[in-house]
Amino acid sequence: MPETRHRTRVRSSLLAITTLLLTTLLATLFAGSAVAQPNDDPELTWAPLVTPPPLSLPPILSPTDEVDGFAMGSPDAPVTVEVWEDFQCPFCQRFTFEVEPAIVQQYVENGDVRLVFRNLAFLGNESHWAAVASSLAADQNMFWPFHDYLFANFQGNESGGFHIDRLLQMGEAVGLDMDQFREGLQLENARERYAQIEAEARADAYAQGISATPTVVINGVPLQSPDFASIADAIDIELAKMATAEADTDDGTEEGSAEGE
Repeated sequence: MPETRHRTRVRSSLLAITTLLLTTLLATLFAGSAVAQPNDDPELTWAPLVTPPPLSLPPILSPTDEVDGFAMGSPDAPVTVEVWEDFQCPFCQRFTFEVEPAIVQQYVENGDVRLVFRNLAFLGNESHWAAVASSLAADQNMFWPFHDYLFANFQGNESGGFHIDRLLQMGEAVGLDMDQFREGLQLENARERYAQIEAEARADAYAQGISATPTVVINGVPLQSPDFASIADAIDIELAKMATAEADTDDGTEEGSAEGE
């Protein structure tokens, strides 16, 4: 009998120890599970899934002297060259860095041409934001360097190249008053600004039948081709007309003076 009682006590002790170990193990597992599964839902973001590369420096920087908003050159220039562009247009990007510098060098810097940029933003939402940002830069007379940065960082239609964070980086790169710039990019302010840009496009570009970019308009007449040779020919014709008109005016004045004598 004593041996039987001893075996019973041993079995009871082993059972108690086993139960305690099992309880501890289960508690540990459940505790680990609770830690691995947080109660709060993860925060959702809507950032682009592909991170754009750092800003690229423009291959060519536009002059910053004698600028007024979207215009570059003397306000008394005899020829006005307007260029309608969309910042997401690859042909506009090529025009900006291959054709526009020659226009500036040969005609703007000597006072013959006043170059004016016009927004025709129709290629997507990022076009709209770029147009608004460029307009805000124009308010600070920093449109042209900002325009250079926009085209230098175009990466493809709606690809995140003109995401709001990158527009802010461009603003800092060209030295904008960032408080004023950020205020203009607030959603309601930006919507109001874009409505003005769109209204101007409808009144001017669409009224002339302009629906493609880049489109070059010289003294109110749209050109069929935006290559430099065509633009230079059209400018030279306008300059020749004005020179002839001035000569005729001078001749008439001299004849009138002679008759008066």
